[in-house]
This record gives sequence, C-alpha cells and structure tokens, in this order.
Amino acid sequence: MKYLSTREMAEKWGVSITLIKRLCNQDRIPGAVYREGVWRIPEDAIRVSRTDLEYTSEVELPELAKKLQNQKKKRNFHGLYDFTVIDLTYSSSRMASVRLTRQQVETIFKKGKVRESFEPLKVSDVIEVLNHIHCVDYILDHVMEPLTQKFIRKLHQILMTGTVDEYREQVRPGEYRTVTSRPRDRELLHPDKIHSSLAELIAGYEKQSDIERNHILDFHVRFEEIFPFEDGNGRVGRLLMFKECLANGIVPFIITDELKMFYYRGLQQWPGIREYLRDTCLTAQDSYKLLLKKFRIPY
Repeated sequence: MKYLSTREMAEKWGVSITLIKRLCNQDRIPGAVYREGVWRIPEDAIRVSRTDLEYTSEVELPELAKKLQNQKKKRNFHGLYDFTVIDLTYSSSRMASVRLTRQQVETIFKKGKVRESFEPLKVSDVIEVLNHIHCVDYILDHVMEPLTQKFIRKLHQILMTGTVDEYREQVRPGEYRTVTSRPRDRELLHPDKIHSSLAELIAGYEKQSDIERNHILDFHVRFEEIFPFEDGNGRVGRLLMFKECLANGIVPFIITDELKMFYYRGLQQWPGIREYLRDTCLTAQDSYKLLLKKFRIPY
C-alpha cells in the first residue's frame, strides 16, 4: 500500500496541512499511521465529507492554545495565561533593552498602571511593554492563522505603534526597513530583497509535512538573518516561535534573561552546531512544562 504525507494528502483533497493533521489526531482518516514523528496516510483513504471538514476547521485547536485562549477570554489573571503573558513580555522585552522589572510588567498587565520606582522610567519602555502584551493577545486570537508576511507585519505594527522611535521616524510600524545600517556587526540583506527572501522562507517552511521544533528554530534563525525591520526583529521573531509552537501542539519556550547569552550563541552557530540553540530552547521548554504541571495542564 502506498502512503502519502500530510502535505501530499492536503494537496490531493484541496485542504490545509493543519486540517489533515487534526483529522489524523482524531483518528478520522482510516489507516493513517504515526511513524517516526510524522503521519503516513493511505493514498486511497476515503475523503472526509465536506460537513465534517467544515466542522473540524471551525472548532479544532491544540489543547494548550485552547486553554490559553479560554483563560484570556475570562481575564484569568491567576492562571497559565497570566504567567505566559508576563514572562514572555518581560523576558523578550528585557532582551530588547527595556529596563522594566518583572513586577512592573505584571502591574502594567494586571492593573494598567506603573509600579513605583526609585529610578526614572522611560515612556518608550512602558509603551513597548503594553504593545507586547497586545501582541501576545493577538496571537492567541489568531493562533491558527497561516504564517504570512501580512501576519508578520501586523505583529510589528502592534509592537512598535506609538513608540518614541516611531515619533522620531526611526521606525515605521509594520513596514520593512529601507536602510542597511543596522546592526553594525554584520552586513544586512539589501532592503529590495526582504520581501522575496521572506516569501521564500515562508514557502519552504509551509512545505514541511509535519512542523517540529527544529523547523521552528530554523525559521527563527533565518528570519533574524533577514532582519526585515528597523527595530523589533528579535521580539517579533520570538513571538512567531511562540505562535507556531501553539499552532502545532508543541510546548512553547520562553527565552529568559538567564538563557539570553546561550540563545545568542545558538543563533550565531546555527546551522553548524544546532545543539546550542536546540538545547537552550529545550531548557526553556522544561521551565514552561513546570508551569503546566503547576496548573495541572497535560502536555
């Protein structure tokens, strides 16, 4: 018997790869088998009815994404959603030189105000933290949306709108950069090639029959190498990793301040020494699993 990959079956039936994976996970394609991390589907498998396909595409979400989405709707500030938004925002913003403490980020998230500080606070730091929180919420609302340039630019627009850099015209929210002056330690891709390079990157990523952790990491590294925006590339890239982990049923990883230097080393050494970035993200993933255990959420 000949077997097809999820990508090949999706093309045959004229549906998305994600939908085929959901049907396999629900045992709704007779004869489909899971081997070495990928689904194999009989070429002559009977097509699921249109009604079932529409029902599946409407309601199915990976369990962790569903849990976070439900807690967000209920504004649960004492559950996994709370910890995820605060930790991801604090850690990723910290790597972008935002100097707010975790407590200050938590107060902004929960109460909409800034915690008292002995040091002056930068207005831009507060705005960028608020924007990052909105980015996480946007991802939870659109977690199954395909990864496109439109989606990437929307995240950047949310992240950078109203910042001091926008006011000074040093960054254009949602728009690709037009110069090659940053960062200073390496030569950047010419602005004229950003759109086509991202299109090629996304197309190659979407061709994968089953998205796994290494595919997400490889996408992340190549996205950062393209460096499409004047500022905010690292935060947007890490937000995209978070989204793709949730969309593909993978426990996400939040790069904390303690893991920052290992993360940077991993980016620099990929793909020569993949273990650096992979092991760093596995460590971060283990920390998130402890959160899942704390809230008794299976993974």
